Amino acid sequence: MRAAVLFVLALVSRPCDGASARGVTSRFERPPASRDYYASLDSVRSGRALTETTRSSRAHLTPIGRGAVAVTWTTREALTSGTELEFADAGGRKRRAAIKSASWTEQLCLGSPNGFNPKMGPKPAIDAEALATIANTSSWADADASNYRVIGSFEDVVPSAFWSSAPWDKSACLDYSNPDAMYQSPIVHTAVLTGLKADERYSYSTPGGVGTKRTFKAPKAPKRGGRETTKIAVVGDTGQTEVTREVLTHVKEQLGDSEVLVHTGDLSYADGFAPRWDSFEAMSEFVLSEMPMLTVPGNHDVAQNGMELVSYLSRYPSPYVASKSPSQLFWSYEVGQAHIIGLNSYANTEVGIFDGADSPQIAWLKQDLAAINREYTPWVIVVFHVPWYNSNHAHFKEAERMRKALERILFDAGVDLILNGHVHSYERSHPVLNYDTQQCGPVHIVVGDGGNYEGPYGHGWIEPQPSYSAFREGSFGAGSLVIHDETRATWEWRRTTCVENTTSNESYFVKTGNAQTCRSIPDISAQAMEPVDSIELRRDTGACPNKMVGSAARSSASESPYTPRAASTASLYSAIVLLIILWVATTVALVRSLKMIRDMKARMYRSPALLSEGEFDDQFEASDDSAIALKNFARSENLNI
Repeated sequence: MRAAVLFVLALVSRPCDGASARGVTSRFERPPASRDYYASLDSVRSGRALTETTRSSRAHLTPIGRGAVAVTWTTREALTSGTELEFADAGGRKRRAAIKSASWTEQLCLGSPNGFNPKMGPKPAIDAEALATIANTSSWADADASNYRVIGSFEDVVPSAFWSSAPWDKSACLDYSNPDAMYQSPIVHTAVLTGLKADERYSYSTPGGVGTKRTFKAPKAPKRGGRETTKIAVVGDTGQTEVTREVLTHVKEQLGDSEVLVHTGDLSYADGFAPRWDSFEAMSEFVLSEMPMLTVPGNHDVAQNGMELVSYLSRYPSPYVASKSPSQLFWSYEVGQAHIIGLNSYANTEVGIFDGADSPQIAWLKQDLAAINREYTPWVIVVFHVPWYNSNHAHFKEAERMRKALERILFDAGVDLILNGHVHSYERSHPVLNYDTQQCGPVHIVVGDGGNYEGPYGHGWIEPQPSYSAFREGSFGAGSLVIHDETRATWEWRRTTCVENTTSNESYFVKTGNAQTCRSIPDISAQAMEPVDSIELRRDTGACPNKMVGSAARSSASESPYTPRAASTASLYSAIVLLIILWVATTVALVRSLKMIRDMKARMYRSPALLSEGEFDDQFEASDDSAIALKNFARSENLNI
């Protein structure tokens, strides 16, 4: 509407000359550089510039290997050559890390109408008027220039019917020849902090920013036979709405003592409009600058011809190098008692007609599973975006090709838990294999309820509820996995926010109620109104031999992420007693040996006459072995050997 009003005003006030007769909207002024069209940290809306303070530094943490955490942040200006990131341990001992920087250019594109007409969050999420202003090159270009375009409203940029015709999955980009239609990324910096001691706190400050000191705890390392509690927070499909902010606040306030945050994919919902990656970083920094996050790619991170992929890969590294993966998009990482594997739902499981490679993810997955040692990491967790077990019509059986290729591999390896997103609701399965409940199969959990602007899927449940489905609800929240020991873990999902539709056709949703009493409307799941889902997970290696799979050799001297066994008090006492016994036995044997040697030496120096009288034979009584030993000993003495 604002764009239409502006267009009308422009037509009324246009000058009567040849240019105006062609529809030149001379009221438009040359727009500012596209980097100014960031989302506001408060309203999360494109078109309002972030403050310089907010732009200066948006730090996120990623665990990338043994004792190593990557810090990623952005600045608008380049750092001075040789600048390093300074970090310190709890004792104040300072160290420095080298910095790598990068920046790139890409077109401003639109991959979804949700940016202008979202089902949740600020409306619009992307300022159409600002895009129309950028697209209107007639405000600055000469009329005979090849990139001269007259744009009166956003309808001239993307017709309203564009997304209502097939193919449905498509995108529209502003003209590449328009310099204002190109997004120039901020400068993205990455520094890897190494030599971190597990479970210890560190502080750091990002150069080029506002100088804020941040702190984080280095994730716990696996220990052979270790029993340290391991806590992992889980979110998915976050996006950038007020619901997203509440979910992330829940993570910080309720799950802030977690070792890592696992994100099941679809982070920013930029949908081709790259500035929304900047606004997502700004919105989530209050959590991710203090809690290391592991991510897997969702469709909104890699789809639409890879428009998102450059931003995703540049801002969110992964531990793929440490886990010997050929791709940043699939990896593994070990924390406490857990071996976590991240997979790419969009990596082909079969060789495609136009593929440039085989199926490297499957080959790597088999190698990684073979490298697990359950004495160090008894719990094996796999994360990927598109669920195999989902009882919502939305995305139902969408990942069957991947399931059929990998399910048996994961089952045979004794995988305990599988975490997914994609479906904007919460659901937990029973242990399952090939759609049948199977006590030795993994539990599948869908946590796609992080708050993005596409809205909830609570109205699409399949009825009756399938036998493999244990709990499902269409509200928003986050999950927490607490591993107690090698046989017992606790999973809990807490509802954070509910929404209700405000239109008869369910086209828009707003927050309602609180986490204890609210209900997302519509939500027809059997557990609607339930505030939490909590269950104790058991690993029974006696009943399920596949849960014992994994005994790869480990060495503390190798590059493996494992640490030596921590000696228990009982083990220490046993070792001391054994050493005392060995010392006593050795002392007795040594005394007897010295006495025998002394006696033998005394006999060796007796006169030949005494020897000839048989004294030697009396002492050794026809013991040939002893006689030979004495003769050899005498020979050695004579040779001074």
